[in-house]
Amino acid sequence: MKRKKLHVAFTLALIVLTVGFIWINSALSGEDSSELSGKVRDIMEKVLVFLHAPQGLTEFLLLNVRKVAHFVEYAAIGAELALLWSDVKWGAQGFWNALSSVLAISVLDETIQLFATARGPQITDVLLDTAGGASAILIVYLVVIIIAGIRKLRR
Repeated sequence: MKRKKLHVAFTLALIVLTVGFIWINSALSGEDSSELSGKVRDIMEKVLVFLHAPQGLTEFLLLNVRKVAHFVEYAAIGAELALLWSDVKWGAQGFWNALSSVLAISVLDETIQLFATARGPQITDVLLDTAGGASAILIVYLVVIIIAGIRKLRR
């Protein structure tokens, strides 16, 4: 039981840090956000060249760096929420709790952008964020189910 509480506490701390990172970036002005995206794009380009990624994939990722960032950030938060809810409330209710949390965080994220200079909310970002979170939640739940099945077979 103590191990489970520690896991829940660690997961909650990670969620707070991730959401804080996302929301701080949303509060940046449009100019600062673009500058940061440019730096991330430069790093991504170097990594993709190093990995010898296909040209089409590289071009797509570099042209859509902001949208890719949305998807990846929310995939991270979705995975964290899935891990949290798999400990707290397993099953369909935990899945819906995690997904609802992703949606709420995304809507609040876009609301923060109402108050940032030269920024504004976009419903497409909410949809993309939720899709990233939902994808990760599904993957985590599938992995947990597979691991449980393997453990059951070993017994």
